[in-house]
Amino acid sequence: MIAALTGPWWIAALLAGYMFWILWGPGKRAAENEAPYHAPWRHLPVWHLMGDYLSARLIKTAELDPQGRYVFAAYPHGISAISGWVCFATEAAGFSRLFPGIRPWCMTLASNFKCPGVREYCLMYGLRSCEKRSCINMLKKPGSAIVLYPGGAAEALVAELGMFNLVLKRRKGFVRIALQTGASIVPIFGFGETDLFETYVPAPHSTMAKFQRLSHKYWGTSQPIFKGSGIFTDSGLLPFRSPLTTVVGAPIPVTKLDPKEVGEAAFNQAVDELHQKYIIALQKLFDDWKDQLAPNRKGDIVLAA
Repeated sequence: MIAALTGPWWIAALLAGYMFWILWGPGKRAAENEAPYHAPWRHLPVWHLMGDYLSARLIKTAELDPQGRYVFAAYPHGISAISGWVCFATEAAGFSRLFPGIRPWCMTLASNFKCPGVREYCLMYGLRSCEKRSCINMLKKPGSAIVLYPGGAAEALVAELGMFNLVLKRRKGFVRIALQTGASIVPIFGFGETDLFETYVPAPHSTMAKFQRLSHKYWGTSQPIFKGSGIFTDSGLLPFRSPLTTVVGAPIPVTKLDPKEVGEAAFNQAVDELHQKYIIALQKLFDDWKDQLAPNRKGDIVLAA
């Protein structure tokens, strides 16, 4: 009997039960609500070492009311939005000291919560699904802030050293969430994010470019071609030791709107107006700090899409 319980079929049964629990059972809801949240993991020494490696800094330009609710809309995404992990998922840059009373929830692909092990790791650090329902749930309590990188996987495909190619023109989902919840939008710019890896951007009509677009369209992920630093060699998958400075701008106040009450046309107009306000605020944030934090840049902000 003991041998049967420890046989391969028992392990397979446990794994099958676990997968059912996280894909269709109660475990699926963990990526859509506040529990669990283990703050101690944010303070692990390894993240401070990572912050030191990248000379990571978080700059506050305005106060955030602990009773408010916020949509942190950050650019650029770069290859993997490392500034989001360092500055908001951990305490490597001292987020809680700069913004006391604010609890950041980094939002990531829903597919991450369907993979055993990866799911638990994400939940440990307060990561949640970036789907609409999850974002709205996370903004129910005062002091909550969801961290979004709207450029996402698409922006990883246009990331270049010293350049700021942003996928923003049609990215309005975060604006719709802000309007439906009344959460203020906070523009955030990560200087140095696009300098952490050297990338190769294939020609638009090449086979590789077509594969990358298909991967993004059907799986929500992209396959950027990049290289970083190695441990024992010049090339590897570690980010280059380039300074990473994330500037948090002033919140843009938002009045809550219900599309069912005001009508879809009026709501869409409000979305467009607020989206334009955000673009202007992000551009100003970049212009105010670019000469100090990106003196060797190859260009300014370009709205790639």
